[in-house]
Amino acid sequence: MKKKILKAVLGILICWGIFVAIEGFRLIGSTDPGKCPLITLGSTQTADEIADYGSLGFSQTYHLTNGDAFVYGEFRVLGIRIARWES
Repeated sequence: MKKKILKAVLGILICWGIFVAIEGFRLIGSTDPGKCPLITLGSTQTADEIADYGSLGFSQTYHLTNGDAFVYGEFRVLGIRIARWES
């Protein structure tokens, strides 16, 4: 019985990990996140998208300077930096 429960939990974690990877690549736009991040500044739905992804363990941060000039961004899953891109 314990093995079945362990296998089920492991299966769920593996599926979640695959989901995180797929969604992460979609969120940052490509495997080279500097080219085209999905969440862009100035979007009216940015806050909602960030909140939705945050509830799944995702976060995407933009760092700005000189009057909203893009400097660099980071994509994190459960607080672990997965990708960083610079202008």
